[in-house]
Amino acid sequence: MKVNIQHILKVFLAVFVLFSTACSTKKKSWVNRQFHNTTAKYNGYFNGKESIKTGIQKLHKDFKDDYTTILPVYKTGDLKKSNKIHSYMDKAIKKGSIVIQRHSMKIKGKEYCKWIDDNYFLVGKAYFYKGEFDEAIKTFSFIKNEYKKNEIRFEASLWLIRSYVEKQDIITAEMELGELENERKFPKNLNVELATVAADFYLQQANHPLALEQLKRVDKLIKRKRKKVRYNYIMAQIYQHNNNYRSAKTKYEQVLKSSPEYEMAFNAKMNLAQSLESGSRDTDKMRQQLLKMTKDDKNKEYLDQIYFTLAEMDINNSDTLSAIDNYTLSTVNSMINNSQKALSFLALAKIDFNRALYKSSKIYYDSTVFYMSDDFRDYEKAKEKHEILEELVLHLDIINMQDSLQVLANLPKAELEAIINQIIQEEAEKEREALEDERSKQQMMYENNRNGGREQQFGNNTSGGKWYFYNPATLSFGLSEFRKKWGKRKLEDDWRRKDKKISASFEADSTTPDNRGEVTENKKDPKYYTDKLPKSEEDFKISNELIKESTYQSGVIYKEYLAEYAKSTQLFMSLLSRFPYDEAYAPLAYYSAYLNHQKTENHQEAEMMKSLLLKNFPNSIYASILTSPNFQEELAAKKDKKEENYQLIHQSYLSNEYQKVIQQTNELQEDEYKTKYIFLRALSYAGIKDTTNLLSNLTAIIELKLGDKISTEAEYLLSVIKNPAAMQKANEQALAESPYLYRSNTNHMTLLILPKEGVDINYLKTLISDYHAMDFENEVFEISAMMMGLDQHLLMIKIFTTSEDVMLYNQLLKSNSTITNELNKSDYKILAISMENFKEFYKNKDAEGYRNFFKKNYLNNN
Repeated sequence: MKVNIQHILKVFLAVFVLFSTACSTKKKSWVNRQFHNTTAKYNGYFNGKESIKTGIQKLHKDFKDDYTTILPVYKTGDLKKSNKIHSYMDKAIKKGSIVIQRHSMKIKGKEYCKWIDDNYFLVGKAYFYKGEFDEAIKTFSFIKNEYKKNEIRFEASLWLIRSYVEKQDIITAEMELGELENERKFPKNLNVELATVAADFYLQQANHPLALEQLKRVDKLIKRKRKKVRYNYIMAQIYQHNNNYRSAKTKYEQVLKSSPEYEMAFNAKMNLAQSLESGSRDTDKMRQQLLKMTKDDKNKEYLDQIYFTLAEMDINNSDTLSAIDNYTLSTVNSMINNSQKALSFLALAKIDFNRALYKSSKIYYDSTVFYMSDDFRDYEKAKEKHEILEELVLHLDIINMQDSLQVLANLPKAELEAIINQIIQEEAEKEREALEDERSKQQMMYENNRNGGREQQFGNNTSGGKWYFYNPATLSFGLSEFRKKWGKRKLEDDWRRKDKKISASFEADSTTPDNRGEVTENKKDPKYYTDKLPKSEEDFKISNELIKESTYQSGVIYKEYLAEYAKSTQLFMSLLSRFPYDEAYAPLAYYSAYLNHQKTENHQEAEMMKSLLLKNFPNSIYASILTSPNFQEELAAKKDKKEENYQLIHQSYLSNEYQKVIQQTNELQEDEYKTKYIFLRALSYAGIKDTTNLLSNLTAIIELKLGDKISTEAEYLLSVIKNPAAMQKANEQALAESPYLYRSNTNHMTLLILPKEGVDINYLKTLISDYHAMDFENEVFEISAMMMGLDQHLLMIKIFTTSEDVMLYNQLLKSNSTITNELNKSDYKILAISMENFKEFYKNKDAEGYRNFFKKNYLNNN
C-alpha cells in the first residue's frame, strides 16, 4: 500500500488552518466558540476547581472545632493564618487567570465564552480562602456588576457577604444581605446558601434570635439528616445558651440520630446531660451513663468533659459540694484540652467567689487566665475578676505579713529563736513529704504500667490522694507562683527565656541557654527570717505605712468592686483603731466609712462617722466635702483653671514663642502639671537650640521617676540626642513609614521562611551545602536555621555585601531543581534581608510586613 505523502500534508495543513482559526478570540464562529468553551472548561477551570477542592478538604481536615463555645457555621477558622492551603489557591488563581486571558471572547461588549464568569468566580473564591479579602471583594463585585443577567451574580453576592464578614465590615455585609433578601429574582436553588450565609453573619454578631431563624430555614430546606447535622448542633447550642433546655434537648437528640462523627456525638451527649432540667426523671439515668463512660478507654481524652458535665448536672440540682468534686476531677483529667481546663477552673473560681472565699477564688482565677486563650469568649471578664482579686489578696497578704513581722520583732530573743526553729522544722517536713509524694507518684505510674489498667486513675486516688498534681487547689497555687516568677509561658523549648530574640550577630542555629543564675534563699537558715524583721524605728515606720495603704486599698476593693460594704467598713475602722491620728489616712477612713453606711442606709452610723470626722479633722478636704455643698464644684473649677493655664502656655509653644514659654515656666507648683510644664520648657530650649538646658530639663523629668507617658518621651528624646545615629534612623523610618530601611550597600543574607510541619530543615541545609560545594567552591557561606514562633523555620544564608549580590544568589538558588523540588513540598518564601532589618523583623515576627517591604524595594530596585 502506497502512502500518499502529498495527501497527508494537505490534511495536516487543513487541520492546522482550522486550529489556527479556532484559536482566535476575535471571531465568534461555532468552531471558535466550541474550541474556547471546551478548553476553558476542561483545562483551566477544571484543574483550578480541583485545586480549590483539595485545598478546602485540607482546610477542613486541619480545622478543629472548639466545643466549649458555639460552633461557627463554616469550618474555616482564621483564613489569614491558613498558609498551608495557599499553594492550592495560588494554582487556582493562576489557572483561572490564564483562562480569562487566553479564552475570553468579548466581541462588541458581549462575552461569547460561557466559562469566563465561572473562572472569575473561581479566582474570587481562591482569594477568599487565601485570606486576601480585598482582592476577593474586587473580584466578586466585578462579577456582580459585569454579569447582571447571569445567575452567577447571586452566587458572587453571597461570597461578597462572606468576604465582608471576614473583613469585619459588618455594615456593608448587612447592606448586601438585605439587598439579596429583597431580591425577587433570587434563584430558589441558592436559598440554602443564602440562609447559611445569613446564619453565619448573625452568629458572628452574637445575634442568636436571627441566627436561629436562618438555621431553621436551612433545616427545612435540607432533607438529608447527615447534611444538616452541624446546623442542628449549632441550634441546640443556641437554645442551651439561652436556657431553652427543652428545645436544646430535642435538637441534641436529632444530632445523635444523624450519625455524626464521634467527637460531635460525644459533645452532644455531654450537652444533652447539661440540658436536663432540675428534677428530671432522666437525670439519674444520664448520671449512671456518664460514670460508665469514665471507665471506657475510648473516652480517656474526654474525661475532663465528662466530669465537667457531671458537675454541671450537680449545679442544676443545687449540689455544690458534689459539683466541686467533679470540677476538680475535670481539671485533674484535662491533659490537652486547655479550653475545657480553663472552664473547669473558672467554675471553681465562681463557686468560691460567690461564697466570698476570695483567696481561694483568686487561685482558681490564676489557673483560669493561665489556660484560657486571649480570644476566648470569657477571657476579658475572667481577667478583670482575676485582677481585682489579685489586688485584694496582695493587700491582705501585705497586712498579714507586716503584722506578723512586727509581732515577731517584738518577741524576746529566746522565744523568737524557738519560733524560727519550729518554722525551719516545718520546712524540712515539707521537703520530706515532697520526696515521699514523688516516690508515690513513681510507684503509681509503675503499677499502672504493670497492670495496664486504669483503676488508680479514678475514685479516691484522684480526689483525695496526696500527690500534688491531684489537688487542683495546690496545682493552681503552683501556677500562680510560677506566673509571678516567669509570667504566662507556653509549653515549649527554652520556656524560661522571656525574650527569645537572637543576638545581633545571629551566629548560632538556636539561642543559647540563659545562664544567669537565680539567687536561691535558704529557708532552713535562721538568718533568712531574721533579715526580714523590722529592727529600727525607720523600719517600723515603713512597715506601718505598708499596713495603712494596704488596709485602705483593701477596703476600697471590697466597697467598689465586690459590694462587700460590711467588710469594707471593718477595714476602715481597723485603720482608725490602729492609726487614729494619721492625717493622711484617718480622715479618709472616716469619710469612706461614712459613704459605706450611707450606701447601706445605716444613717445613724453615717452621722456618727461624719461627726467624728468634723471633730477630729475639721480642716481636712473630706470635712470640707461634707460641710460645703459646692466644694466639689469649686475643686473642679480650680482644676479647670489649671488646665486652661496649661493650654495657654502650650499654645505659646505651638506658636514658636519659646522664650515666653521658658519665662512662664520658671517657677512651678507641686501639682499634676509640673512634668508637663518641664517638658514644654525642655522642648522650648530645643527650639532655641540650647542643648545644655534641654538635657537638664529632660533629666529632671526622668529623675522624678513617675513612669508616665511624659517620662517615657523624655527618656526617648534623651537617648536619641545622645545617639545621633538613632535619631537619623528614626527620621528615616518615619519618612519611609516603615520600620525597615532599604540600604543596598550593607551586609545582607538570604532568608527562607518555611513551615515547621512537613519540612526537614536539616536535610534542606544539607542540599544547599552540597549545592555550594558544587557551584561555589571558592566562596564561603554560612547556613543557619532557627525557629520563629512555634510553627515556622527560618533558614539563613549569609553574608552578602550588597543587595544586588543577594538577589543574584537567590535567582541562582531557585534555578537548582533539586532544592526547588524540596522547597515546593511546602509553602515557602525566599527573601533578601539586611542584617539590620533582620533584627526588627525577628523582634516583631513580621513575615507579611517584611514581605511587602521586600516586594516594594528589592524586586523593583534589582
